Amino acid sequence: MKKVFFISLAVIFSLVFSAFLLPNIKKVSSLPDDMVVTYSDIIESNENNEFSPLINLELPKNIDVSTDGDLTSTVMSVKLFNLFTIKKVNVRLLTDTDVFVGGETVGFNLFSEGVICVGSNKIVTAEGEKEPIKDSGLMDGDAILKIEDIDIESIEDIDRIINLPTFAGKELNLTLRRNGNEIKTKITPVFDSLSKKYKLGIWVRNNASGVGTLTYIKKNDFRFGAVGHPIVDSSLGENFLVDSGNIYKCRLLGIKKGEKNNPGEIRSSINLSDDAIGLADTNCNYGVYGNILNKSIIDADRTAILGGRLSVKLGDAKIYCSLDNGGVKAYDIKIIRANKQNAADDKSMIIKITDKELLQKTGGIIQGMSGSPIVQNGKIVGAVTHVFLNDPTRGYAVYIDWMIDN
Repeated sequence: MKKVFFISLAVIFSLVFSAFLLPNIKKVSSLPDDMVVTYSDIIESNENNEFSPLINLELPKNIDVSTDGDLTSTVMSVKLFNLFTIKKVNVRLLTDTDVFVGGETVGFNLFSEGVICVGSNKIVTAEGEKEPIKDSGLMDGDAILKIEDIDIESIEDIDRIINLPTFAGKELNLTLRRNGNEIKTKITPVFDSLSKKYKLGIWVRNNASGVGTLTYIKKNDFRFGAVGHPIVDSSLGENFLVDSGNIYKCRLLGIKKGEKNNPGEIRSSINLSDDAIGLADTNCNYGVYGNILNKSIIDADRTAILGGRLSVKLGDAKIYCSLDNGGVKAYDIKIIRANKQNAADDKSMIIKITDKELLQKTGGIIQGMSGSPIVQNGKIVGAVTHVFLNDPTRGYAVYIDWMIDN
C-alpha cells in the first residue's frame, strides 16, 4: 500500500514539476543560437527569474573582454539547478554600453559601388531595333563595376568608355557585382541612329535617398545606427547596396497625419549642398550605419544603456522622435508583444502609441519615424520599424541587439 502511495506521489510530483518547468524549457529553446547580451541583461534576468527560479544564465569566468569597444565573443550557458546545461548560446558581449539616444529626423544620400542596372530599352540602329542586354547576361540589380578594367562610377563613365575609338562597336568585358559576388560577362554596344553614339540600352543609377530617424550614436567611436530597416531601391524593390553615402540634417516642413489604410508621413527636405553631418557605409536589414562627423547633433544629456532582448518587458516605454523644429521629444508607448525570435527579423516587438500629444500630431506611427529609439527603464531596447496599415497607433519594432552588431 505504501509503495502505491509513494509511486502515486512521485507521479503527481513529476506531473506538477513538468507542468511548471516545461513552459520555461520551451522559453529557453526559443533563444536564438547567436545573440548580443550585456552583463546587466544576464544579472537582471537571473534576479527576476525570467525563465524560472530553477533556470539561470551563466557566462564563463575570466572572460578576456575587449577594451576597444568591439563585441567580445563567448558562450552563454543556460543551466537547470545551476548544475545541468540545457542550452548553449553563442553571444557577443557588449561591454561599452553607454550610447547617445537619437530621435533626430535625418536624410540619407547613398551611393553604390559602380552603377546599378535598373532596366533596359531598345536602340534604333540602321538594321532596326536592337537590345544589347539580351545576350549579355547582364541582369537588373547587377552593379557594373568595370568596363575593360576601367572603374565605373556614373552613367557618364559608361557613355565615355564605350565610345572611345579603341572600344567603339567592339565586344567589351564587364565586371559585375551580383548578390555579393564578383562575376564577369561580355556585352557589345550598338550604334544609335538617333544620337549618333554607341549605346548599351540600359538604365542605371548610382544613388538612393531616404528619410528616417537616428536611433543611437555610440559614445566610444561615434558610430551611428538609424532607420531600423533597409533603404530600398525604388526601381528594384531590393536593398540598396551601399559603397558610401552622406547623412544630413532635415528641415521639417509638416506632418501628414496617419489614418487607417492611409499611412501618414513626416514631410521634410534636405539640402545636398549643406555639409554632411555624417558618413554612411552600410545599408542592411536592420538599418543604415556609419559615423557621425558633426558632434553638434548630439544631445549629451540624452543617454541610455544598451539593453538586449532580455531587458524588454511588456508595458510602458518611450520613443524619441522629432516632429517639428522644436527638436527631439519623448512620447509614451506600450510594448504589447515581444517575439521570441530564433532568427534576425525587424519585427521583434509590437508597440502601441499611447501618448495623447503624439496621437494628436500624427495619428500614430508615420513614415519618417522608422528608427525612433525605444527606451525602457533607462535602457535603449529597440527601434520603430513599421506601422500597421489597419491601425496606425500600432506597429513593429526591432530589438536593439539585432541593430547594434553592424
